[in-house]
Amino acid sequence: MAVALLPVIRACSVALALVAPPPSAPKPAKQEGIASSSIHWMRTVEGQWVLSVTVEPAPGWHAYWENPGDSGSSPDIALTLPMGWTAGPTIYPRPDVAHGDDGAFYGYGSRVHYLVPVRRGGAAGESGAPGAPGAPGAPRDPGAPAPVGEPVRPEPWSAKASVMVCKERCLMASFESSARDAVAGGDALPLGLAGGAVGGRSLPDRPETLGVTASIAAGRVQIHGPARSFTSVRFIPAALTGLQVSLPEGAAAVEGTVTNGRFRIEVPFETLGSEPSGPAFAGLVLFGNQPSDPCVRLTLPHPAGGAASGAPVTSNPPGSGPAPGR
Repeated sequence: MAVALLPVIRACSVALALVAPPPSAPKPAKQEGIASSSIHWMRTVEGQWVLSVTVEPAPGWHAYWENPGDSGSSPDIALTLPMGWTAGPTIYPRPDVAHGDDGAFYGYGSRVHYLVPVRRGGAAGESGAPGAPGAPGAPRDPGAPAPVGEPVRPEPWSAKASVMVCKERCLMASFESSARDAVAGGDALPLGLAGGAVGGRSLPDRPETLGVTASIAAGRVQIHGPARSFTSVRFIPAALTGLQVSLPEGAAAVEGTVTNGRFRIEVPFETLGSEPSGPAFAGLVLFGNQPSDPCVRLTLPHPAGGAASGAPVTSNPPGSGPAPGR
């Protein structure tokens, strides 16, 4: 079975702190298929902002990963940011994996946090940027992070999200929020983004951290590494334009073999990513079968882009690649 894929995203290693919305923040209206939802601002300990679109599907409903599988659609998240700020690609926690009547499914039947990191690319003092003249807080070094607890500038900090949820039918739930009243700080618990967890789901780790390597040869990708005491290690493809991965009939993942504490996964493909400037191959290696078990994000450089076919896998930080789109 061939699976068509779209643009990829990648994770990076930072520490985060969840920022609860103020008590006066309006609650989103109830929508069919959604038990609860919110848009929260998060903060890294270095001062970077991260937006979390948090969705809990109603019982029996589910939302989707970046590659939804054979049906469904990935979320669409749009941010309006102050001048000089940019949003990186969405970071997705480890999804549930299943195969049913509709084919392969990658998504979430319980609460999920879709994470969008933002960073400042311009000089300090730009209009609208936190720390600009007139912004709350005393002037500081241009390279210094904003202190935790500093209020977010009112506008144009805003976010809109569309998230598909499905049961017997599919609906598009929409949410929007302004950061007008959001305040960083409070009782926040720092956590690592790469290899960490949010809402009981692991976040993609770097391959080099867990000793995972991969290479392309003769129409297949070979993935190797320590099994980390797990007896089940699988691969699922990410969203990458042009890539066609052949999954076993009736399966949603490519199962690996574990021998003497090491795993090996062989992933056949029909075509590689169609953009030589981008990766040729991408996906997740899933250790174990629980949402909290570790996972690793793989990207292989495109041979047509000048990289050797046997080059080791790489892991790119948010903002270094194209944002997902459907």
